[in-house]
Amino acid sequence: MTLFEVDDTLTVGQLTRQLGEAVKRTFRTEVWVQGQIRNLSRSARGHVYFDLIEPVPAGAAPKASIAVTLFDSNRQVVNRTIKRTGNSMRMDDGVEVRIRGAVELYVPRGQLQLNMSSIDPEFTLGRLGADREQLLQRLQDEGLLEANHQVPFPLVPLRVGLITATGSAAQADFVQQLATSGYAFSVTTLAARVQGEFAPEEIAAAVQAASDGRSAGAPFDVVALVRGGGARTDLAAFDTEPVARAIATCPLPVIVGIGHEIDQSVADLVASRAFKTPTACAQHLIERVVSFDFDLAERAERLHRLATVSPLLHRTRIDEAAQAVAERAQTLLTLADQRNQLAAAGLERRVGHRINRTNDRLAELATRVRLGATGAIAGAERRATRSAEQLGAVGPRHCRTAQQRVDLLEARLSAVDPAQAMRRGWSITTTVDGRLIRSIDDISTTDDLITRLADGTVHSAVTERHPTPTSPNQELP
Repeated sequence: MTLFEVDDTLTVGQLTRQLGEAVKRTFRTEVWVQGQIRNLSRSARGHVYFDLIEPVPAGAAPKASIAVTLFDSNRQVVNRTIKRTGNSMRMDDGVEVRIRGAVELYVPRGQLQLNMSSIDPEFTLGRLGADREQLLQRLQDEGLLEANHQVPFPLVPLRVGLITATGSAAQADFVQQLATSGYAFSVTTLAARVQGEFAPEEIAAAVQAASDGRSAGAPFDVVALVRGGGARTDLAAFDTEPVARAIATCPLPVIVGIGHEIDQSVADLVASRAFKTPTACAQHLIERVVSFDFDLAERAERLHRLATVSPLLHRTRIDEAAQAVAERAQTLLTLADQRNQLAAAGLERRVGHRINRTNDRLAELATRVRLGATGAIAGAERRATRSAEQLGAVGPRHCRTAQQRVDLLEARLSAVDPAQAMRRGWSITTTVDGRLIRSIDDISTTDDLITRLADGTVHSAVTERHPTPTSPNQELP
């Protein structure tokens, strides 16, 4: 007896054949499947391989995926179907598609895959159109649709931040146009993919880098976003929200040249200016500088003409003005001289009249002064004579009265003279510093005293003080 039933064991080939038959029974006919293309590659024999995944943001891991094979024979059918739409779409990474194919199991790998046979271009274009309209409406509601249009465009946009794929024909055409213009354009390329799954994020990052001048270490005058032409799906990155918002919020004017003739992308609508090709984009910058150059040259010519003609015109005007001023001054001087002569004659007459009147008044006053002085002198002489007579009679009497008053005052003075009092036995006592002693309270036992007598002075020291009794019963010590 064996541990396992050998009859239940399948070989790998048997298992894969059974799985393949199960798949065929389940999917008897081709099916339509929608999803996002990723990892697309083309073989040298014309076959196309890619993964069809559930749509996710760029770089995110897919939640569901199936391998798709488009053999060369079916690829030609698919291309004819796409051409009927005017080649407005192309199969590439990041493009959402609706495709038809047979579900099969690839036996050598045991891998489920879809053999593609047809495509619905209208699905892809419809999704692109719907997403585009929704994005435009959001930008309109937020006031961003016209934001970059309102950024002032520089008069001389010589410093250019160029956003495009490095080494592309668009880059070459743009740079070549500026290089052959004869003007000192400075172009700094900010490399970004302009097609495929990662293009929107790279373009937005490049616009942001150009905004703050990180790439060149200096600010730009203008930002140019260019790429060559292509199918509508090739240009899908320019209809995405990251790119549209980066352009709309850029503090520098953004010009766009995307190389399509009919449709306008969202980037075209939000940019400051949009052109059909990178060459036209560069040509606009050249025309802007040429216009400024011509305007500057015209102004310089006008200034030259003015500098040549103006001195002559001003010299003529100055000569005319000087002549007019001279004539006016001469007229004013003549009038002034006439007025001065009239004024001088009038002043001379008035001064003569006033001198004559003054002389008459002086003569009259002199007569009055002589008469008044004679009378005053006579009166003064009479008053002096009377005063002399009165003084002769009154003087002796006044002298006798004054002498009597002097004698009386001398007698009074003699009565109070200290010397007289001291001759009668009185004395005057003071401290050594001259302070008069009137009371026992004016001295202390430590004081030295000076006593003045009629015939000299006595120096003494105080040893005791004895106040005079104030009542009848109080006895002297």
